[in-house]
Amino acid sequence: MGLGRPIRKIFITDDFHYSEIDFELDSFIEFLDLTNEQIELKIKKYLNEYNGASEIDKEIIFDPIDVYIKQKNLQLYYSTIIISIYSFLEQSLLRLCRIAETNERIKIEDISGKGIFKFKKYLEKVSKIDFEEMNNEWKEITKLNHLRNVFVHSSNSRLKITETKTRINAIKEIKHIKVLGRSEYYKIEFNDDKSIRFFVRTIREFLNKIYTYKP
Repeated sequence: MGLGRPIRKIFITDDFHYSEIDFELDSFIEFLDLTNEQIELKIKKYLNEYNGASEIDKEIIFDPIDVYIKQKNLQLYYSTIIISIYSFLEQSLLRLCRIAETNERIKIEDISGKGIFKFKKYLEKVSKIDFEEMNNEWKEITKLNHLRNVFVHSSNSRLKITETKTRINAIKEIKHIKVLGRSEYYKIEFNDDKSIRFFVRTIREFLNKIYTYKP
C-alpha cells in the first residue's frame, strides 16, 4: 500500500522503510485468510450443527467436552490475534519514537507513562506531531488497549463486573464483538474476524498519518 503523502522529515532514515510496517499488517490479513478456511471447516461448522440440534440430539450425538473445547479454541484464536496486533502497534510506535529521538535532547525514557500512551506523548510533545487528524483512530486504539488488557489478564475472556465503567463501556463500543452480561462478569465473544480486520485497518491508517503529513 502506498503512503499517499510526504514523509515527515524526522522519520527519513536509511535504516527504516515504512513498507516494513505495511508488510507486517498485510501478513496479519493473509494469516486471517489462510486460517479462516480451517476454522469454518473444523470449528464453526461443528458448532453450528450443535446449536441447531435439538436438546435430545445434543445429549446423544455431541460430546459436551468437545463442544466446550471448540468454543474455547475459537475465542482463544481471536483473542490471541488481538494481543498480537496490539503488540505490533506498540513496537511500531516505539520504533518511530527511536527514529524521532535521534536528533532530540529529550529521550523516550524521559517521558512519563507506559506503552502506546508514552510513545504518543513523546511524538506529540517532543516531535510536535499534531494528532488531531488521528483522533478517530486513537479513540478506537484506546478501545483496543482495554480489550487487549482483558485478554492478557484473564484467560477466560471475562470482563469483571467490578471493572471501571470506562473499560466496560469502551469494550461494549467495539464493533463486531459481543459483550454478554453474567451475574459476576461480562463474557466477550467473537463471531468472526471482522473486529480484528477493523483494528488492522485502523492501525494502518494511524501509523500512516504519524509517518506522513498533509502537504
